Amino acid sequence: MTKRLALALLILAFCVSTEAQQTNEPQNPPASQNPPAPANPPAPQNPPEPQTAPEPQIPEPPSAPEPSRLPIAELYGGYTYVSADPFSTNTRVRLDGWEATLSLNVVRWLGLVADFGTSYGNAQIPVAVPTPFPPCPPLCPTSTTNLTVNTRLFTYLFGARVPYRRWEKFTPYAQGLFGKAHVKGSILGVSESDSKFAIALGLGADYRISQRLAWRVQADYLRTRFFNYYEDNYRVSTGIVLNFTHKKKRRTLTTP
Repeated sequence: MTKRLALALLILAFCVSTEAQQTNEPQNPPASQNPPAPANPPAPQNPPEPQTAPEPQIPEPPSAPEPSRLPIAELYGGYTYVSADPFSTNTRVRLDGWEATLSLNVVRWLGLVADFGTSYGNAQIPVAVPTPFPPCPPLCPTSTTNLTVNTRLFTYLFGARVPYRRWEKFTPYAQGLFGKAHVKGSILGVSESDSKFAIALGLGADYRISQRLAWRVQADYLRTRFFNYYEDNYRVSTGIVLNFTHKKKRRTLTTP
């Protein structure tokens, strides 16, 4: 009886241990019915973008030309013609000579001017009224009614000039000059001279030939007061202008 009981207990213990081993083993999950996904799925293709017409290109407006450089100074020299009545005889005389001016440009629309001129010619004065020369004697010609006087006219004038710098080639201007005028007349060894205050009001224009050179034409009304009489004279001149300007510095590229 005892042997049978021990055998039953041994069989029972073996069954319990077997059941415990089966319970502790991991259970594999059932295989999925879905097919495995590929390792590198194809990238989605974007639809082609619609083509748009190119935008029309608007041409840029042309840039304004750079203004010409303002000359620092202008030196002028040329021929001058003066229609004058230096001795107040109501008889005009033609005087030919030269004129030279130096102008300094303070700003674009204003310049300071120094003007010098000399003219020569022969004036005719009546023998009956030879003023300012002495009457007969000693001037007593018998074969003519007029005396030929060797005449020289000098002017020393200073003032201002107002140019109108709108165009590239053409520059008109107006000017007002004040100073002194001197006249000298000689005939048959007798000389008379006088120096008085003078005024010159005029207009002119420069035509630019190159950056340094220009051609000038100028006309002035010249008022004098020789021998206590007022004289209305007219002066026309033309010649070459030499311009002096700043030199532009050349830009150089520097590397660090």
